[in-house]
Amino acid sequence: MNIYRFIAQKISQASRQYSFSSLVSRIAVISVAITILVVLLSFSVLSGFKSAIKSKIFSFVGHIRVVKTSNNQSFEEPPVSVNNKLFAQYKNIPYISHLQSYIQKPGVVKIKDNVQGVVLKGIGTDYRYEDFAENLKEGRWLSLKKDKEANEVVVSKLIANKLNLKIADSVIVIFVQEPPRFRKLAVVGIYDSGVGMFDEKFLITDIKTLQRVNNWGDSLVSGYEIFLKDFEKINENSKQLEEYLPYDLSQQPITAKHYDTFEWLAILDNNVVIILVVILVVAAFNIISVLLIMLMERTQMIGMLKAMGADNQQIRKIFLFQGLRIVLKGFGWGNALAFGAYLLQYYTHLIPLDAHNYFVSYVPVSWDWITFLIANLSVLLLISFIMILPITFVVRIPPIKAIRFV
Repeated sequence: MNIYRFIAQKISQASRQYSFSSLVSRIAVISVAITILVVLLSFSVLSGFKSAIKSKIFSFVGHIRVVKTSNNQSFEEPPVSVNNKLFAQYKNIPYISHLQSYIQKPGVVKIKDNVQGVVLKGIGTDYRYEDFAENLKEGRWLSLKKDKEANEVVVSKLIANKLNLKIADSVIVIFVQEPPRFRKLAVVGIYDSGVGMFDEKFLITDIKTLQRVNNWGDSLVSGYEIFLKDFEKINENSKQLEEYLPYDLSQQPITAKHYDTFEWLAILDNNVVIILVVILVVAAFNIISVLLIMLMERTQMIGMLKAMGADNQQIRKIFLFQGLRIVLKGFGWGNALAFGAYLLQYYTHLIPLDAHNYFVSYVPVSWDWITFLIANLSVLLLISFIMILPITFVVRIPPIKAIRFV
């Protein structure tokens, strides 16, 4: 058996017989457990929150939008033909995972005496519904067919409450143009994304409905929504996309179109870093204080070991082993509590949020094993480095002073 680990084990066993030493050890374990618990849950909540917000935004506008180049700032965009290089070859572009066409058109919904300005988004059979599925709260999705117009609409919960709409009700949408157009649509679903800038305005309907209203053929749309295989490369991929676009089309990365939202998410990273630094500093002071107390209790033993010929390096190894026993026990409890808290929140949504301010109705969590391993390793290395400081200080006490230490 390793002699340093053997002595450290005997010290730990002896410490259990003394209430004060046992209390100090427990405080050290609790301090380490709380540190790793807070670190892991911070990353889990941050990752889950950012992922939830991004997925909601992506479900409405994709990663990159391709539209007609114009100075038009309204919701109604000039037509784009699907007969172009990008639409024909997007499946062969390595960084694109999906492309779907859409039409946007503002209108007015009138229900008895209630009038609500809205934006209808028309989608077709190429729409990737799984991106939107979690937002659908009542009813069903649109019955989309290539050869038949579906006179159906999915409304937001916010608009449904304002207009007192329910599933199977009908709405009349008025399109203000020359000449004015009307469409009677059946409400088949109610969605709730929690993102006010979408829920306050958007109704989702069949793209063919809006093509007929605009007198467009089947080949004309407002634009395309592109989903990338790796969102983190959006700036690089958006520049590469230019080679596939004719002169009259332009691309809009979602990070530019909704700049304020993504800047807000970036600020969250800074807040979490500040919190983690504070937690780690507090944990560092706790570990140093606890180890100093434990070492001062063993000062006479250090003197005896030095008198018997042990050098500073050997004594340092003994107390490092003892410190690592405490740290690893704290890591075990911290990881168990963190994973338990993650599972509880993931399956029960126990902790709620104000959806109006945070876009989600509960605290979303995400567990990434790579982040989990990096966080554990980083905190372990930091605490191990911190443990060396008080150990180095104590082992330098001369043997004669250590033996006479009271």
